[in-house]
Amino acid sequence: MGLGASEVFYLEGFHYLGVSSVPVFFLLSGFFLTLKEPFDYQKNLKKKFNSLVIPYCCTMLLYALISYIGSFVAPKYFGDFSTFTAHDWLMRFFGIPFLVGPKFYGPLWFVRELLIFNILSFILVPAVKKIPGYILFPVLVIFYFLPIPKAMHRSIPFFLTGLYFGTKKSIPVSKNPIFLITLFIIGFTVPMIFLGEVPDKISVLLMTGSILMISEKLVERDSVKKMAKKAISYSFPIYLLHEYPMTTMMRLLAEKHISMPVAVAAFFIAPFLVGAVCICVIDLWKRLSPKTYALCTGGR
Repeated sequence: MGLGASEVFYLEGFHYLGVSSVPVFFLLSGFFLTLKEPFDYQKNLKKKFNSLVIPYCCTMLLYALISYIGSFVAPKYFGDFSTFTAHDWLMRFFGIPFLVGPKFYGPLWFVRELLIFNILSFILVPAVKKIPGYILFPVLVIFYFLPIPKAMHRSIPFFLTGLYFGTKKSIPVSKNPIFLITLFIIGFTVPMIFLGEVPDKISVLLMTGSILMISEKLVERDSVKKMAKKAISYSFPIYLLHEYPMTTMMRLLAEKHISMPVAVAAFFIAPFLVGAVCICVIDLWKRLSPKTYALCTGGR
């Protein structure tokens, strides 16, 4: 029996494993923002301009160029941009969700959200410091389970949680391997057994917690620390470059209505293949033009 496009792309457990990386990102971003005292709003905003705004604009210009050229070569895939006004381009450039028609803002919505949170940090940081945890966390849990856009429930509660733990200088984690594995398995299997928005959110919450705690345990090893430092130097530029090759490969595989074993194999192989190509491009870019590389990746 073949798989449709949505079934290939959303192999449930693995999908939520990937989705959970976004809440982890926002939680750690909030944590490191308030970890150092005192919090310097202007200095932080200047730093974020170099590390977020410039890479975002450079990448969006690249996405827009590829999409525009692609609309002439393969309009069925890229869409028709011939009737676009300046307003249409600006709306898509800043990643406004739920637009009708072609979009090109790819996976960078989280960069835009993080920039907004940093701009509002002069309000958020003092507020989180004054609100006690027994009030803050029930409010965040209720907000998390409200029927709101996914981008909001995967970002706002976790960023504010990170801010709170940053003020306390630590994130409470369990290092019990049995507990961590159990939490991970439950989060991994929930969306396979139960359907609906609430099970989806429970899965993301459990997977986020387990990934965070497992990562904390792994980085205690020196060998893992070395690997992590090496991976970090490639992670952001890979994320910037992976969008079109990755989605193209998955769509082509989905259109072939391939069988489940092949789909699972492709789901695992495709990221490594695209990642390897991106690493080659990054290394070549660093050698040919280190200044433009530093500019477009925020000095990473």
